[in-house]
Amino acid sequence: MKTFAVALALMIPALAQDVPWQARLQYIEACSCDLFCPCYFNDHASHQGTGEHKCNFNNVARVVTGKHGDVDLTGLKVWLSGDLGSDWATKGQADWLIATFEPKATKEQKDGLIAILTKIYPVKWTSVQMDTSDIAWHVSPDGKTAHAKLGNGKGEVNLTRFDGSDPVHGAMIQNVRYFAATWNSPFSLYHSDHYYKGFGKNYQLHHANGFTITVESSSDGKRVTTKKAD
Repeated sequence: MKTFAVALALMIPALAQDVPWQARLQYIEACSCDLFCPCYFNDHASHQGTGEHKCNFNNVARVVTGKHGDVDLTGLKVWLSGDLGSDWATKGQADWLIATFEPKATKEQKDGLIAILTKIYPVKWTSVQMDTSDIAWHVSPDGKTAHAKLGNGKGEVNLTRFDGSDPVHGAMIQNVRYFAATWNSPFSLYHSDHYYKGFGKNYQLHHANGFTITVESSSDGKRVTTKKAD
């Protein structure tokens, strides 16, 4: 079993040591649970309609602002597809992960963002693989829909907001922590249609769980400063 960082170190040189970092990321996220993720309130996921303790996910993040040491990460996008499996919360062990970066991402930027992601997701992965593709990422101005797609055709996410009793602002969940992030906004709830087909994996979900969220991670535990206030 290998940690995310160690597994990737087989393909890229490991960073000599931790350096100061901070990143603010916006996510379009979908998984195979029903709305909303039970694993935030229990010690396991619940695969849609089956009762299986697994979670196939497509997490698509764009870096609003970020740095790892002297490496600027602002504007990067990364697509994470995988399965958390049944033991991520009880044993810190997850099944598989595929990280897709855009062609424009430099080696230093990939290394830096990967290092930050290991802080946000402090679990071990049985299998980790890397891929490259253009990534489309869009949230509608009214917030009612969101869409992400891999240019190589391997994955796509479509979110439709769950409006709840307030269709203007939509339904949200507050005071729930996103994995090991330093800070996160409320979860804005959506139903998702999404798929991933590649590296021998093939899943397609309809009317499953989804959300958008803003996440921050920093080496000093402080909020990430941005030029424009939320």
